[in-house]
Amino acid sequence: MRVLIRDFRSDERAVASTIGTVMALLVFLTFLSVIVNQYVPIWMKDSEASHMNTALGQFGGVKGDIDLQMLAAQASADAGTFHIPVTTATAINLGVDGVPIFSSPTPGTLELSPDAGAFTVAFDYTLQGVRKQATDQASGAIVLTASNRYYTPQRVVYENGAVIRYQTDGQFVRVHPTFSVLVANNSLDISFALVSLYGKGIVTGTTTEMVSTELFAFDRQDYSSFPSNAIIWLNHTSAYGLSWYRFFNQTLSDTLKLSGTYTKSAFAETFTAITGGKTVYQVGWTLTRRRRSTSCGSR
Repeated sequence: MRVLIRDFRSDERAVASTIGTVMALLVFLTFLSVIVNQYVPIWMKDSEASHMNTALGQFGGVKGDIDLQMLAAQASADAGTFHIPVTTATAINLGVDGVPIFSSPTPGTLELSPDAGAFTVAFDYTLQGVRKQATDQASGAIVLTASNRYYTPQRVVYENGAVIRYQTDGQFVRVHPTFSVLVANNSLDISFALVSLYGKGIVTGTTTEMVSTELFAFDRQDYSSFPSNAIIWLNHTSAYGLSWYRFFNQTLSDTLKLSGTYTKSAFAETFTAITGGKTVYQVGWTLTRRRRSTSCGSR
């Protein structure tokens, strides 16, 4: 009895279809790799960058609403009429939706902290041999933290009338608060608005949330005819003290145009404006316990 054993290695009828299937899979995997490693990161980076710019504009809307509420209260006080508080609402996008299947969403955290960013403004002077001091305080901040994976992680902050953009390698006041310095008739006029925020909350996600604001109280205080020994101190403790230092220093420098001395170290920075051998103002910041404290004093 003869048994024939077939040599499968010599049978090449299925080779072409197998190679074709493998090549098709390789082409598909190559195309998928290009999408995952090239297209998706670029898409998400652009989306996250666009979201940060949008959030900056939305925080500018929050600032505008609060400023208009204070302006309406001031107008009512000047007209001697009763002020009717109006509630405003601004939509803020927390995060960015991801690419289905390929990338997960990038959530953001919106937090309102009434105790953050404490400001203290003190007017210290001596009148007829008696020391006087008038002190005002304010605090509160709205912070959007975006832990971007493809774009630079950033925060957008509303603090005392200013909108700040913060990231690990820099921070700047992008929308200026109400702070003006004017020299007129051989006198110095300084105006500064203090904004206290009440209410507390935190939310995380990629949804759109509403930030509502309503003015509870408005108090304008004017101080004039200060003696020559009067000193104005402004102290501020915040994670964004460096940006406030730059803003105050630039504003005073642009208006008064005084020379002075500048010192800088790894944890502090100070500029002292001097004229006629006398200190006119001093602006500085100091890093303490991971927070930056800004101080501004003028005579």
